[in-house]
Formats: sequence, structure tokens, C-alpha cells
Amino acid sequence: MSIESSNDPQGFVSFEHSGWEAVSRGYEQHFTGLTSQSVAAVLDAAEVKSGKQVLDVCCGPGIITAAATARGAQTTGIDFSAAVVEIANSNVPDAEFHEADAQSLPYADNSFDAVVCGFGIIHVPDPQKALSEMHRVLKPAGRVAVSVWESPNSNNGFGLLYGSLKANADMDVDLPHGPDFFQFSDPAKLTNALMEIGFSEPSINIVAQTWEFKEAQGLFTSIMEGAVRARALIAAQAATVQEAISDAVVAGMDEYVSPDGMYRVPMPALIGSAVK
Repeated sequence: MSIESSNDPQGFVSFEHSGWEAVSRGYEQHFTGLTSQSVAAVLDAAEVKSGKQVLDVCCGPGIITAAATARGAQTTGIDFSAAVVEIANSNVPDAEFHEADAQSLPYADNSFDAVVCGFGIIHVPDPQKALSEMHRVLKPAGRVAVSVWESPNSNNGFGLLYGSLKANADMDVDLPHGPDFFQFSDPAKLTNALMEIGFSEPSINIVAQTWEFKEAQGLFTSIMEGAVRARALIAAQAATVQEAISDAVVAGMDEYVSPDGMYRVPMPALIGSAVK
């Protein structure tokens, strides 16, 4: 497998950085209830326990960092967005956070017992470089664990979202090129990526996650207030097209309504782990 990278890394990192500076609070509001459902599995896969030195790469608002710290680990989180780091510092005052690049970690070789990355590897221009950095800073026999989204399909939220986009939107809008958002969303591809970096004993765990909404508009609103790439793609469309996309997503939510009136949308995660 050849790990895909951006053909415009500077443009893409600027795009992602400005995006996360803008939506960091929205991401915390809309996504953390979802992504927190796989936190324990990520920490278990990395064998995070009391006394371990742990690095949380692309830490976001700090939900993995907080859980690792609660286990008694000595945890450091990094993110490239100052706004995100500010939120993480506020949420987890007992941990240490730094503004840093996942592709150039500011730590010596063999510094950490475990490295974790929750849904972050899909947001960097050069995932191979970021994974290599995680490998570098791990101690020998240390463990890495990364989470990514399941590929869009007929029974998950990304299938509904991207199906609505492809049916209504111009997908060839002028945005900086980024790596395929779902390039690691197949167990074999994630396994091969870890092995390509030099990790051994790879393992893939699929975690069922459910995104809950009180109204059918909830998924579309969460994307527009808490995502970066999909939000930018939608925002680049004409107003009438944006409305058509929203209507298509809302209509598709009927499949996920429960008898109690709540909308429960499957959003599975893949967790890839391995040993240095």
C-alpha cells in the first residue's frame, strides 16, 4: 500500500488549520459525545495504564487525554490549533498540552510508552510522516493506537452525508487537495499502513458508535458547525444546492428515527493498534 498524501501540503495544512480554529467549539459541542464512545477501546489497544508515559497526537478537546489521565497515566497532548489547545487545557488541567505539528513531533526518540491518535491521522497532509513520527517517539515495545471512521456505506452517517453530496453537489470545487479521508477505513488498508511504517503485530478493532440527535436536521447542523472538509465542500456550493443537500440528509434521517423520536445514526470507528 502506498499511503496517500496531499499534493499541496502547505495549502492543505493552512486550510485545515483555519478550519479548526473556526470550528473548535462546534466540534466539541457536536462530536465529542460521539467520539468519546471509542476512547476506552483506543486506550485499551495502546495498553494505557497507571504510570505510563502517553502522547495524545491531534488531541482535539482532550477527551482521550482526560481518560488516559484518569487511568493514572502521565499524559501529554498536542494539536496544531491554538484554539483547540486552549480548549484541551481548560478541559484537562492535570495534563500537559502543546501546540505542535503531528508530522514533526517535538520529542526525542523513544520518549513514550504509548502513542494514541483519535480521528486525527485523516486530517494531516502527510499521514505517512505523522505515523512515522509516532513510531519514532515510541519506546521499543511501546504501542500505538489510532482511530478512523468506517467507510461511507448504506448504514452509516457518512454514507448518508456523502450520498447526499454526490447526488446534489459539484464535488470538484476549488479546495486544497487532501489525502483520501477514508484511505484507512478498511481493516486491510489500516493494517498495511501500520506495517509499512515499521510497526509489528497489527490489530484492528471495529467499535460501534451511535450519533444521537433530537431532530432530523441534527446531522447536517453538526457537520456545518463542527467539521472542516465536508463543511467547506458544502459551503462552496450555491445556496440552492446547499439547501438540496440539507433536504436530502434530513430525508435520509427517517431511516434512523426511533420510537422515542430520537434519531440514532450508526458511526462506527476502526481502531488500529500495533507494537514498535
